[in-house]
Amino acid sequence: MTRRVAVIGNNNNCGFALTRYLRDRGLDTHLLLYEHEQDHFLPSSDTYDLDYMRYTRKLSWGAQTRFLKVSAAQVRRDVDGYDVLIGCGMAPGMLWKAGIPLDIFAPYGWDLWEYPRFRFHSPTWVAKTWPAVVAQRRGIGHAAVFHMTPTNALYEQQWKRFAGNSERWTEGSPLVYAPAYAANRLEQMLPRTHWGEEFKRIRAGADLMVVSHARHVWKVPDTAPAAKGTRKLLEGWAQFRKSHPGVRARLVTVEYGDDVDASKKLVAELGIADSVIWMPKMYRKDIMVGLLLADIVCGEFQNSWMAAGVFYEAMVAAKPLLSYRDDALYQAEFPDLYPIMNAFSAAQIAGQFSAYLADPTRYVAMGKQGLDWYERVIAKAAVDKYVNYISNRQVRGASSV
Repeated sequence: MTRRVAVIGNNNNCGFALTRYLRDRGLDTHLLLYEHEQDHFLPSSDTYDLDYMRYTRKLSWGAQTRFLKVSAAQVRRDVDGYDVLIGCGMAPGMLWKAGIPLDIFAPYGWDLWEYPRFRFHSPTWVAKTWPAVVAQRRGIGHAAVFHMTPTNALYEQQWKRFAGNSERWTEGSPLVYAPAYAANRLEQMLPRTHWGEEFKRIRAGADLMVVSHARHVWKVPDTAPAAKGTRKLLEGWAQFRKSHPGVRARLVTVEYGDDVDASKKLVAELGIADSVIWMPKMYRKDIMVGLLLADIVCGEFQNSWMAAGVFYEAMVAAKPLLSYRDDALYQAEFPDLYPIMNAFSAAQIAGQFSAYLADPTRYVAMGKQGLDWYERVIAKAAVDKYVNYISNRQVRGASSV
């Protein structure tokens, strides 16, 4: 019997990527967008065609602050007819409100870190959000599957606290639909992107082209999950430029994150403005052109992660990832971790740039290893788990939480 699948939410483009992978496997899968999806997380930001319009629709709910204004009946109507429900964001809480268990919860971060937490703000905020917090906690705990790769202690504590009896899947979520960004499609992509000519110009004028498109967040406490360690990257770049003044090196970054202004000020103070190129926040389909033309892609340098949209975008582009990772946190689950240019301090970051110049062939091979890992472990093995779950799921009846 054919099962209908709903993927709810698209933060970090996660839902759209998964939807396409499942449709490629012949599954009748639909993407349901929240009312408040950001522009750069809409399907149109992650594809060059309009096929997505056939299987995508927008919901009238999803924002935590509007939880009380959405009726349980409305939620039930919106998911009626689907046999398998996969979601991120407020999907656990909204479905709990409607008396429907979520099949698979695949959090993107904030939905696990903040949505289940009671926060003491204004009385109005508390009144609007506390019922949503309660529902999110209960919904997470009643999801059949909790899909999150092993991560740092902060998020692991959240999982232990809220996941209940959910089965844990530890494979990485397929956050990027790799077929859309294959290297052999670059020439087709260039004329269909906003910034293709700019990226080509930068590439033509650089011996070393580095792209850092993660959010600029470094003024927060180091222990904050959102901290990206951007300051270390900029200071490391300054050290590298000082030791290699004759190299035409360019660091491309985007105006994205709370600390963009602070980063621009630091760039000026470090005297590296001539080698740092700022570009606007952009869609994935635009930034991927830059990654395909780059030599190195930068991740984060404060907290250890092994799965993130920026990381997987680098892998899909077959580029070496320069980032911080504490391998001991992940080796039990992933004995064959994908290789990276590992760095935590500014000096280590500078050293990795120098190492690339000394042996670029080694790092080109590293990028290809990353792509191979993504295709094996994410696009194949992780998607297989979804397919198996969906295939064995009974047609959804009237059961409730």
